[in-house]
Amino acid sequence: MARVLVVEDEPTVREVLAVHLTTLGHAADMAENGARALDVARRTRPDVVLIDIIMPGMNGIETLRRLRDLLPDAGFVMISGADDQDLAMRALELGAFDYIRKPFDLDYLDRILRVRLATSP
Repeated sequence: MARVLVVEDEPTVREVLAVHLTTLGHAADMAENGARALDVARRTRPDVVLIDIIMPGMNGIETLRRLRDLLPDAGFVMISGADDQDLAMRALELGAFDYIRKPFDLDYLDRILRVRLATSP
């Protein structure tokens, strides 16, 4: 299984994702913002990072940019409650593997993770 970092400013969403990932057998780490995500990623070296796009402080796009440099082999999945196709396209252009909207289907998230892990270097 994989080590997954959940970067999400909403505590309930962050917890639900981490618990779900753990029940699937993944190791789940959490960060409440982009700056904390960088610290956690340096220590844990996640295989996959789930990043909320709309966060206070460092937004998800900037977090993706910085984490991509730190973790060139990781997969990045962007999550957002906003329906902003421009942000989604920007994230994909910057190297995100996929983009999903909240509220999301956990089964769909599982499929995204399986595909990413099957195709990772």
